[in-house]
Amino acid sequence: MRIDGRVALVTGAAVGIGQAIACRLAEHGARLVLADIADCAATLQRVEEAGADAIVVDADLSDDEQAERLVDATLRRFGGVQILVNNAGGGQPTARYPAATPAQWSAVLALNLRAPMLLTQLALPALSAAGGVVVNVASTAGLDHSPYEWPEYAAAKAGLIRLTTAAKAGLGERANVRVTCVVPDWVRTARAEAELAAMTAEERAARPEPIPLPVLTGAVLDLIRDDGLSGEVVVLRPGAETRGGRRRDDC
Repeated sequence: MRIDGRVALVTGAAVGIGQAIACRLAEHGARLVLADIADCAATLQRVEEAGADAIVVDADLSDDEQAERLVDATLRRFGGVQILVNNAGGGQPTARYPAATPAQWSAVLALNLRAPMLLTQLALPALSAAGGVVVNVASTAGLDHSPYEWPEYAAAKAGLIRLTTAAKAGLGERANVRVTCVVPDWVRTARAEAELAAMTAEERAARPEPIPLPVLTGAVLDLIRDDGLSGEVVVLRPGAETRGGRRRDDC
């Protein structure tokens, strides 16, 4: 798929990974819809400086009506969408399972799994008409079998990874839409830099280097461009990439 001139909807675009993906797509000529519950003004400025035609849509994707409004705004402005990047996720929990209430842990599942499922479903007619591609952004929290301090988040990301592989037939073979997934470990965002700065020397020595943002955005571009990739999951860990079960030590 060519990126130049294509319409890309990027969720969670205000900061961090979503902002970096949006900027990389802008550099390659994409037209952009920047969606977030937070202020996307800085991202909008950066993509417009790169020459992109872009709009911002404020949207809480855990709300069905706002998700529908986001897709409607995309279609009204650009007439279609060819690239969907389901990046919005995370959360700011005040309690974590099992201490969290059912409403609290359900909200984590809603944002990190249900929202990308719903947005893909809502955008599916437009994506199908264009032979489009979906890139889900998951996390290695959904892969590992070791204990994890935020179980509901790990479970949601595991579900997003499995959704990608399971939906290959229903989306790729019958709807003409490729669904893919990038699964990064810790990524060098501004938030990660702040966490690093707050660590002791001993804590810092025990942590691997975060994945550079260009490595992650490069993996996203590869998934978008390669029309042969459907149901593909790319795992990014410090110093190595695993693609389709094969490990490549070139990151």
